[in-house]
Amino acid sequence: MIAYAPRAPLAVYMLADHLDGALAAGEDLIARGTDWRTLADAVVDDIASEATPKDSPAHFASQQRTIAEDVRTFELMLIARVLQAREHARSLADIDTRFAPIANLFASGTSLLLDAVQDCADARGIDFDTGDCLTAYVRGRGMIAPGASGVTASVQLTIDDNFLVAQRVTLGPLLDMVAAFLDALDSQYDLFVEPPRGKERVRGSIVGLDTSESMTLS
Repeated sequence: MIAYAPRAPLAVYMLADHLDGALAAGEDLIARGTDWRTLADAVVDDIASEATPKDSPAHFASQQRTIAEDVRTFELMLIARVLQAREHARSLADIDTRFAPIANLFASGTSLLLDAVQDCADARGIDFDTGDCLTAYVRGRGMIAPGASGVTASVQLTIDDNFLVAQRVTLGPLLDMVAAFLDALDSQYDLFVEPPRGKERVRGSIVGLDTSESMTLS
């Protein structure tokens, strides 16, 4: 950070923290999707080679359920971070009017996630309608066609830019919007510690923000 860089308002640090957390949750979501596909690929390979399965069907089902629950967890973390960022974006727009246009754009682009809060807070209705079925989950996230009866190929379990967060917002554009907002904050306030040459920036290394306390603030 440049020594004479301006001290940012608290809203900037809180907004940057939630935006950075949203990116981290998105990355973890994609990574866990890769694990899901890898697990399915192993089963397909065993069937194709007529080899004895390495794991029993029950063990595979248990592993798949664990991965699916992790995917859901990261999805909820992403939604929570984005919704918190919306609130701090509005606060920043009041403090620094230069950020009003991008804050309004961010709020508009993520407004659909507000409708998902009730479903995320209490999923009993959805679970009752679908039997808490993984097929219903992947169908709702756009991983298989709306009319598909189930997953027919392991490639369908890939989580990429087309994943529908909360069945409403496409993951790729959402993360692009989050990253653009974070870059705008960083360019104005020099929030992130410059990494040593040849190394990437470490997530969460926001100058002036005590990350040990950031999770207690909203």
